[in-house]
Amino acid sequence: MKNDPYIGRKIADKFRIIDFIGQGGMGSVYLAEHETLPRRFAIKILKSEYMENEQFVERFRREAIAASRVVHPNIVYITDFGRLNEGNYYIVMEYLEGEGLDTLLDSQGKLPLSRAVPIIMQVADGLNHAHRMGVVHRDIKAENVLLTTERGKRDVVKLLDFGIASLLLPNFSSTRITAHGQVFGTPEYMSPEQASAKPLDGRSDIYSLGVLAFELVTGMPPFWDEDPTEILQSHLNDEPPAPSEKMPDQKIPKLFDAIVLKCLAKDPSQRYANASDVRNELLRVRSMLTPLASKKASDSKPIPIISDTQAYESDFEAAEVKVILASGKSVVALRNELHEVLKELSFRLLQEEILDRSFSHVLDTIIENQSEITSLGNAITLREQDFERIRFEMGQREKNLRYAILDLDQEYKNVESKEQKTPVDEKYLRDLAYQVESLSAALKKIIDDRRSAFADLNKEIDSYKKSVEERELEISANYVQLSSSIEKARVEDPRASSIKFGALFEKLGHLRVAVEKLRFQASSMK
Repeated sequence: MKNDPYIGRKIADKFRIIDFIGQGGMGSVYLAEHETLPRRFAIKILKSEYMENEQFVERFRREAIAASRVVHPNIVYITDFGRLNEGNYYIVMEYLEGEGLDTLLDSQGKLPLSRAVPIIMQVADGLNHAHRMGVVHRDIKAENVLLTTERGKRDVVKLLDFGIASLLLPNFSSTRITAHGQVFGTPEYMSPEQASAKPLDGRSDIYSLGVLAFELVTGMPPFWDEDPTEILQSHLNDEPPAPSEKMPDQKIPKLFDAIVLKCLAKDPSQRYANASDVRNELLRVRSMLTPLASKKASDSKPIPIISDTQAYESDFEAAEVKVILASGKSVVALRNELHEVLKELSFRLLQEEILDRSFSHVLDTIIENQSEITSLGNAITLREQDFERIRFEMGQREKNLRYAILDLDQEYKNVESKEQKTPVDEKYLRDLAYQVESLSAALKKIIDDRRSAFADLNKEIDSYKKSVEERELEISANYVQLSSSIEKARVEDPRASSIKFGALFEKLGHLRVAVEKLRFQASSMK
């Protein structure tokens, strides 16, 4: 924008605004560069016309507080919050390049289930973390979901706009940002309790998540009318259709219908208790969508149950194993593939009731631990970034103090070297000595504070890493349990040996042989 007063301006003495990005509901968004670090940020500045509106100011403040509490890979990261000299509030957040989910829906109409499910799972993952931190978003919709690409992986979800979030914290319990009976949100996505201005908890977001899931695969929300009041009445009184009813030409699994309809239950107690449960159920849907190599009955042959040692001796020369080994993948990469096959087999055997339903809990534990490992990894990354911030900030202060001490020492020597010193000179020397002593004490404090801060960060990082190791051990034990149970089912239940599961069992066997081969090679080189 031409003649924009914020272009070129420095915010908080370290973020320089370089371009205008767009307009939001309450503020303008700008692209900014850090003055010393090679990083870009997005800065949202509250519009001047809203400065006198207490509700808008409070909503803006809550967005900063709410989003800063929920550090998660699927939630936009808030790094700073403050107020400009002229009074406008601002929020500094990570700069993200991507496509809004609403824009994607506008261009494509709807998404294939294979693409929609991973997106919904990530939204659920972010919501689960937010709810655990005491934050209810209250405005989940396609417009507030940004799809980015990270490390070559597309459709990485980032939840935006916590402007009307509800903070379930003691110090916020008496703070209102809406008048009594006033409803904030988007009608098409509102839960019945939100539409009737009743108290909310995380299950309200789960309802909105169900609306979003319905919309992604059908192209429309479950309730639609040009009159927002009619939409709200439908949320309160009408039963939603199943997604498959709107898409009879598409093969939408009954499980997906059941998940969406449970999210859309009128009574919050009939919905999922938390967003993690939604994510875990959707993982089962995703496993059903995974394409598998199929074989004709005439080409198939029974797959014998053999020990790892026998597998190593008899199947080592199998063509499939050679292909796997030729890929150059590490033991860790192949082990991860093996684990994915185990999960896939478990889901399918559970659906056919070949595995006992109690093993669903084992899968849930694996998924939950993997999610926590991701969150812990993100926390470790943020703490490691704190090292650089502390090193830079305290380094600058230390350098300034050292230069000041050097200057004062030189001045002291110049005065001290005089052959005839006056009383004024003597007083000046005492003042210089006092200043050097004070600055030296300040320098020592900076060095001590930095050492203490680094020690605290290292302790915190070590704690996170220990938690990661504990969860990895638990995951490993869970996979061993799954593997043993799957092998037992294949021996005892004829259904498990059917062609339906043949491709998966073959892949599992080949991966086991390849992993054992690589481990044997590694141990023989020691």
